[in-house]
Amino acid sequence: MNENLKMRNLFDKLDSRLPAFVRMANPIAWSLIWVGAIGLAMLVHLAFLVHWPDHFVHEDSAAYLDEAQSILTGHYVDDPGRRPYGVALFLVLLSKLFSPNILVFVVAQHLLSILSAILIAAAVRFAGAPRICSLLAFFLAALYGRTIHYDNTVGAETISVFLMSLPVFIASGVAFRKWPPFLSAIAIGLSLGAAMLCRSATVGAAVVILLWLAMSVDIRWIRRLGVVALAGGIAAAVYLAPNAVNRIVGKHPAGSESVAVMAFIVGYSGDFDHGVHLDRKAQARQFVNEKRATDGPLGWGVDTGEYQWPFGALNLMRRPTDSDADIEKVVRDIFIETLTTPSTLWRHLSKYFAREMYFLLFDGNVIARKASDPQGYEFFVKRDAFPFFKSPTGFKPGSLIFNYYSPPKKLSWLLPTATKLQARLDALMTYGYLPRPDRAPLCCRLTISSEYDDLPGPIRWLSASMLILLATLLVGEVVGRSGWLPPLPRNLVAIGTLMVLLALINAAFPAFLIYGLNRYAYCVTPFMAGAAGVLFAVLLDRVRLIAVNWPRGVRAMSVVEQAG
Repeated sequence: MNENLKMRNLFDKLDSRLPAFVRMANPIAWSLIWVGAIGLAMLVHLAFLVHWPDHFVHEDSAAYLDEAQSILTGHYVDDPGRRPYGVALFLVLLSKLFSPNILVFVVAQHLLSILSAILIAAAVRFAGAPRICSLLAFFLAALYGRTIHYDNTVGAETISVFLMSLPVFIASGVAFRKWPPFLSAIAIGLSLGAAMLCRSATVGAAVVILLWLAMSVDIRWIRRLGVVALAGGIAAAVYLAPNAVNRIVGKHPAGSESVAVMAFIVGYSGDFDHGVHLDRKAQARQFVNEKRATDGPLGWGVDTGEYQWPFGALNLMRRPTDSDADIEKVVRDIFIETLTTPSTLWRHLSKYFAREMYFLLFDGNVIARKASDPQGYEFFVKRDAFPFFKSPTGFKPGSLIFNYYSPPKKLSWLLPTATKLQARLDALMTYGYLPRPDRAPLCCRLTISSEYDDLPGPIRWLSASMLILLATLLVGEVVGRSGWLPPLPRNLVAIGTLMVLLALINAAFPAFLIYGLNRYAYCVTPFMAGAAGVLFAVLLDRVRLIAVNWPRGVRAMSVVEQAG
């Protein structure tokens, strides 16, 4: 701590010796840099919007659009609604504020994605990281191709990440900037509850944020527990509110997706030779054994549908007289048996979970790393047409710019013409964002993988940075406690730990369910971007520490030599 204090004093003295105009220009320069960075991010997101103006739905979009339409048209009670209603409520809010138009929904998602990157970068900055580190975190989070790809389709990913980034930002403000803890707890609770309403899998991230808040806030333990209890209570109340509303209005949702969630673990890791429902297991045993025998080290085959074979096993266990409730009970029983039997649980963790984590974080196989070409969404656009939301829109690539963009003549010196703007957007798409057979040239003879090719993408470097940061934090803690070297800055350790934990917990959920599709990496990459910014800050801190102590070491060696 004394070394860090001396280092800060040294840099404060250096800063005080700079001319006044340099000190004044510094914040202005950084403001301009941030304006440029956010402008670049908005242009890249806009490029996606105008390049594929009629491919805004993917395989899961219809569920959310159906729910939103049922609310807006007064058929909420009749709608079976198998998904959490958070995304639908978000779409309804946008429809009431603006218009029930799919373009409105997608534009809002792009803006929320950029806001999420800003919030993560701000949290890194709050922890004391240099501005350049928070800028790096912003760029990595806002310009990542896989993220922008799914921002351009209606789904739960964008809003879920925003609602996770918001409590991270608020919690860092409480921990590092002494924001009012109880008012902040209310905001954190509302955000976490809304996040779980949009995607129930975010419950793991919610627990991580609340535990981190309990450990990091510098107040008395009783007040600290009160803050966490308040935030957790509000989050639970928000999450459970739709169930209370359903009871009041008499709505009975037609089942849920629990069978689909449990099916993969049952198929891949369930014991079909022993345990419960042996008569039903016998009906599917041969099929399951054949599929497991063909499952190699690289997991799923080239066909994206091959990994869904556990659904076939469920169909074989079904009897003609079974209702949906009956098969759900069977699957739940086998699922619980798998997780509570040490041998099957260990097999699942060692053989599948670890492998799926690698697939998800390092694009370890074809299915994990290859995003669907937006042109492939044409099938879903035609199958799931929503005239109520003006989908499909009928727009062609480029028409959004030429039909709606007309800058004032007085600002022609500042704003490009429609033709120039479209040309710039087309140029941005060539930097690894367009489907292409080879790597895209970036700069300085560097190339970058597209999200649509069969090559491992940039997520490998984000994952590697996260793991290096995790190792650095662990080693730094050991070395700091032993007294060999000064400890790492406390705030950087705290925010780095939070970013790593959020990335790992968001990756662990789909990996545990043998569902490591690239779309689920969306909820991982923003926090790995924050971890990369923290890693850069930690490395700069160590370099500064060496720079401060280097003259002292040289003088000590000189004294020893003279004495000799």
